[in-house]
Amino acid sequence: MTVLTADVGRKTECPDCGHIFEIKKAEIKLEIPEEILPEDEYGLKDVSHDHDEARRKMGQNIMSQAEKEIKEQAERKDLNKKTQGAFEERRPRERELQIEGDEHEPKPRESLTPEDYQPRDELVDFPLSFTPKELARDVMLFSDVGLLMRWVFLSIFAAVTLYFAVNAIYYGSLESQTIVTYLSTFMYTVLSVVLGAGTLAFLGSYFLFLVMTVSTGLEEWEWPEIGIFDRVMEALFMIVALSLTMVPFGIMITIDKSMAWPCLFIPGVAFPLVYLGMLDQGTVLSPWSNTIMVSLFQIPVKWLMFFGATLGLLVVCCLVGYGMFAMAGIERLAYIALPGGVLVVGYFLAYAIWLGRLSWEISELHAEYKEEDAESKTSSPA
Repeated sequence: MTVLTADVGRKTECPDCGHIFEIKKAEIKLEIPEEILPEDEYGLKDVSHDHDEARRKMGQNIMSQAEKEIKEQAERKDLNKKTQGAFEERRPRERELQIEGDEHEPKPRESLTPEDYQPRDELVDFPLSFTPKELARDVMLFSDVGLLMRWVFLSIFAAVTLYFAVNAIYYGSLESQTIVTYLSTFMYTVLSVVLGAGTLAFLGSYFLFLVMTVSTGLEEWEWPEIGIFDRVMEALFMIVALSLTMVPFGIMITIDKSMAWPCLFIPGVAFPLVYLGMLDQGTVLSPWSNTIMVSLFQIPVKWLMFFGATLGLLVVCCLVGYGMFAMAGIERLAYIALPGGVLVVGYFLAYAIWLGRLSWEISELHAEYKEEDAESKTSSPA
């Protein structure tokens, strides 16, 4: 219901309910803002009487923060009195301390690294020794979960590779060749090469990891998860070392097969020298290392122990493999392929651990010579 301004003071009847009432004049209330003090132009100094709780809390917080900053600025010292001008004469730091009344002499800067810190103290020793204690440690190294998982993984692929490779050799050596034997030889050769390349890449990477880890003296192993390209680059050390040391055998087998088999002793002797030499130089392009060659004459007993142990283990693995093949034959090759893969991978892993121990001996010998040279230089007069 709406009324006019002229009807104010009159009585009227509601058309809906019939109630008679007097029309009164509406009162308009104007809110007069509080007077703002000149020193508090934002109205934040006294907000205790504000009806809006949020605005009151915000004002109190702002005022308390402002008062705190003013107090800190008042207590802050005048820095201009201590700051030296750009054109004033420079004074030594000791003189400034004396002028300021500091009686304490400046202390020399302490080294971040203690003088008696020895990085190798946190490492463990891996000497090349075949005592019961060290052999038990080798067994404990082989019980590492990461190593066992990789051993099983590589053994499966090595077994399949051996199966294809032996079949390729068998079908290729048959006297009566047919289209079936040709295709079988080609298929088995391709599969053995492809799977063998992948197996060799992972085996070479794990081989390098074991040699470097044992040589460094790390007791806890952290197996790195790297890409296939990095694994191939790590495996190049073993591939190049094997290729270089197998050159005499490859040349002799094309001339006289009966004279080629004795040449297999050359890789057994030259492979650790070439492999450690490349690791010492840090590149596969330089297989020669004076440190490794000199160690042959410095620790000949360790080298002879290494050659004897690796050769003995190789003979045992070959005899076991030949015995299984003689009993099973080519017809049951699938049954002996997996044990053969386990033997091959296990031999390379054991070889890597012993080669790492030999490398540890060489590094310890090299460190001793460095310490002796440093002591002789310090003791000699300048």
